[in-house]
Amino acid sequence: MRRNFCSMAAAVLFVAGCSLQAAPASAAAQTVSAAATNTADEAAIKEVLASYETALNASKTEAVMSLYADDAVVLPQETPTVIGSKAVTQFYVGTFKAIKLDLKFQIAEVQVVSNEWAFLRTTSNGTIKILATGNDVPAHNQELFLLRKEAGLWKLARYGFSSALAPAQR
Repeated sequence: MRRNFCSMAAAVLFVAGCSLQAAPASAAAQTVSAAATNTADEAAIKEVLASYETALNASKTEAVMSLYADDAVVLPQETPTVIGSKAVTQFYVGTFKAIKLDLKFQIAEVQVVSNEWAFLRTTSNGTIKILATGNDVPAHNQELFLLRKEAGLWKLARYGFSSALAPAQR
């Protein structure tokens, strides 16, 4: 058993050593390729955010949900975690029945961490109209989106947000 392990370890080290010898030429190509991919991915992620802002401000549940992955999770402030497409849909239906949003998102950070995952950190400012009373209240939020690429498209997989206003200002 020990002999088999040693033989296997030697084979792994040999393969790794061969890979390392070829790395300098391919590493440069990978860096160029990754930079081009990241630029295209970042642009696509920014487009997802722009579409989300438009759909959110228009109170369009279907348009919002078209941006989400099927296993989406939303982590709203002071509300239980919302898990899965059906529950997330109901969350937005309820939200749009209660309030009308007028928000503008500002990107603080976009990081593509792999071919399939990225995160987007934002802030948003604007107003929230309470539909029951007609009152407008200020909104200033901080958000973190985790996106996953599915069939070549970036989708919102996880989304957490909270108000950046003091409780007395909300």
